[in-house]
Amino acid sequence: MKILIVDDNSDDRKLLKYNLERHNCAVFDARDGVEGLKLAVAHKPSLIITDALMPRMDGFQLLRAVKSDETLRSVPFVFYSATYVGEKDIQFALSLGAAAYIVKPKEPEEFWNELSNIVEGCKLNIETPGTAITIGDTEFIQKHSEIIGDKLVKKILELQDANAKIEQSEAFIRNILESVDVSIIVIDPAYRIVSANRAYLDMVGLPIEKVTGRRCNEISHHMDDPCFESGVDCVVKNTFETGKPHTAMHMHKKGDKPFYVETKSFPMKNAAGEIISVIELINDITEKCKLEDQLRQSQKMEAIGQLAAGISHDFNNILTAIIGYAYIVQSKMDPEDPLKNDLGQILVSAERAANLTRSLLTFSRRQTGKPSPVNLNDIIRKIEKLLMRIIGEDLELRTMLTDKDVTLMADAGQMEQVLMNLATNGRDAMPGGGTLSISTDIFDLDDGFVKAHGYGTPGKYVLMTVSDTGQGIDRRTLEHIFEPFFTTKEVGKGTGLGLSIVYGIVKQHNGYINCYSEEGKGSSFKIYLPLIGPEIAKTVRTVSEAAPAGGTETILLGEDDESVRKLMRELLEDMGYTVIVAENGEEAVEKFDLYKDKISLLVLDMIMPKKSGKEAYEEVKKIRTDIKVIFTSGYPGDFIYKSGMIEKEMGFMLKPVSPVLFLKKVREALDK
Repeated sequence: MKILIVDDNSDDRKLLKYNLERHNCAVFDARDGVEGLKLAVAHKPSLIITDALMPRMDGFQLLRAVKSDETLRSVPFVFYSATYVGEKDIQFALSLGAAAYIVKPKEPEEFWNELSNIVEGCKLNIETPGTAITIGDTEFIQKHSEIIGDKLVKKILELQDANAKIEQSEAFIRNILESVDVSIIVIDPAYRIVSANRAYLDMVGLPIEKVTGRRCNEISHHMDDPCFESGVDCVVKNTFETGKPHTAMHMHKKGDKPFYVETKSFPMKNAAGEIISVIELINDITEKCKLEDQLRQSQKMEAIGQLAAGISHDFNNILTAIIGYAYIVQSKMDPEDPLKNDLGQILVSAERAANLTRSLLTFSRRQTGKPSPVNLNDIIRKIEKLLMRIIGEDLELRTMLTDKDVTLMADAGQMEQVLMNLATNGRDAMPGGGTLSISTDIFDLDDGFVKAHGYGTPGKYVLMTVSDTGQGIDRRTLEHIFEPFFTTKEVGKGTGLGLSIVYGIVKQHNGYINCYSEEGKGSSFKIYLPLIGPEIAKTVRTVSEAAPAGGTETILLGEDDESVRKLMRELLEDMGYTVIVAENGEEAVEKFDLYKDKISLLVLDMIMPKKSGKEAYEEVKKIRTDIKVIFTSGYPGDFIYKSGMIEKEMGFMLKPVSPVLFLKKVREALDK
């Protein structure tokens, strides 16, 4: 006999070759399945003896390759291996077409006798001198049909036809497995990968010879020990133990890049119902997870928006009264009055409270800010003392501001909010002391920046950098740092909204923000905001800085909040207007009907008892179609517009509104 030995252990090959040559066998050998297949095709051996576990191509893969080759299909195939974990190994080998699975070591003569029996059992002996045939010898069968007998020709041809159909079916199944984009592997009881489709090889980035024969924990998880020993929900282990399909989700890695997969396992059983291997399907769901994360973030933002919108109405009414009365008192005080400065601080604090609500609404996309030309350096200087109080005496605040013009269209209050949130974040990162630095500069955002970062619109920007010398941020935290409700602080020490609000405000201003940090080396937030030209800034400032003018017209004021109603009436009357007040929408309609010829303007709160501002206005228009109106509300503008309460072309003021702006809007409406 010509015998092919395939074994990666050179000593085992030599011993086996010596034993077989003593029995007058012609022996040639190979160190792995790849070499073995080449020798088998070239020499057409009478018998193949192979180890099970080998590099590049293992014994199971070699068996599949041999059985798929028409010229080798009938060659008896015997496993001779020390790799053995139980009867399942043997059953699996036989199910693939092996003639036998012999476990090392065997005494030489015992092995030869067992091998001889296997070879004889694989042959069909015919009473013709010196002739032995196998099922594959079609030509011989056809020539000697009289000797063999018609019934026996017929039986063999039926078997050949059945084998051909099986091969076609296997080829069809292989084609399906190679065509789908779901990763599929077959795993034996020792957790070795027996087979893998193209999608799996692409996923792990390895060729077939570096995958088969190795344990799945090595390839899929890059772990030396079985993954289930470290707490991973292993679907393969579950199916081997229960005999049932199982599903789990976990993370894999391709190089250093993590991705998320859904794994499903299904048992493969032999005729006796025993599990001989497990099929594992691995589906990359990274994009699906990203979409789910985006949905969750959207839901969080929606919840914040609902919360902010819910409290903004009452809160803004309160702030309107505080700001308005403080303004009135301050305007009537002597310039040298020592209390005037204290009153100014009340106004500043009230305005910051209003900005906080606006920031929440902006972050949740319920409301846009109120942009105007502002110099970023002026904003930083204005709240520098406040920032020093925020970070505390044990930290140093350094400001390095450019002498170039850094004017941009921005909501000044929101810019202050950005600085305060970043200062608070920096303070918490430096419990043992340190330095918080704020710098500004002009930055030309060019095509190179866009290409390197994957975002951005080329142009001139002001770059504001806020840095600390604190503990730094690890890589995982950096990936989530701007997400709402994400916080590394203990309960009661953070809301998880500070940096999310910063991110939302920057985006609302058509800007970009990055965070650069390493553990133990501090953090640096870089914010890019588009600049505007000095001529544009000058034009807008000229319009906005004009002092409000008064008048003698009659105005109907509909407002259900008593403090706000009294404030607005006092402001209007101080400017010379005649004011008729109503506490609800129904009363507003009644009073307009009484004084319809005198009233020049309606100032109506959107949400009032009995009739809303919009409903009252619709009733009034039936009486006089040319009446002018300004709506006010503590609810965010987007909410008012989207609800259909008013159209965008109508006058609208969002509370809290400063007295100066309120009086300007009134005069503008009257002069139209």
